[in-house]
Amino acid sequence: MSRFLETDSSKQQHALELKLADLYQELSEFESPERDEFLLLLRDRHARYLQGGLGELPSGFISLDASRPWICYWILHGLALLDQPSPRHLSADQIITFLSSCQHPDGGYGGGPGQIAHLAPTYAAISALLTLGGEVAYRSINRDKLWDFLCRMAIPPGQGGGFRMHEGTAACKQTSGPLHPTIFTFWCTGSWSQ
Repeated sequence: MSRFLETDSSKQQHALELKLADLYQELSEFESPERDEFLLLLRDRHARYLQGGLGELPSGFISLDASRPWICYWILHGLALLDQPSPRHLSADQIITFLSSCQHPDGGYGGGPGQIAHLAPTYAAISALLTLGGEVAYRSINRDKLWDFLCRMAIPPGQGGGFRMHEGTAACKQTSGPLHPTIFTFWCTGSWSQ
């Protein structure tokens, strides 16, 4: 009996893993120089693709409207990993201004301007701002309100522990021990202290 719940997506993932295993097996047969040429990362092409993704979403991407901080994070982090600059058509200040407009007045970040605060886009927005770096990005984070939001989302250990994704939802993750303030401080601010 399998330990895992089998779903359509888990079946698709398993099929992809089998295809990749075959590819890795084929690659192991190449000599190192041939393999390196085959696995060449086209940094400039990837960077151009990522740089074109920031800004206004095309109409075909309306289903991602609640994921806009994630899109910022994925693109900015991808560019950082490639050691490539942010897009020229959008300044860091414009990105910070956009992410600030996703910040909920009661703490946390929504998936877009005016949306409810949610733990997932909060993580993405903070990560994007940390990836951008600099005082302006760091100061745009209302740490007191963020702390309040994270504390409101925390479920006390006596009630099962974990976090709610947003106001009015059930826990998304069980924890085995008490929730300590250090967890929040590290999660949301790196080395900043409360």
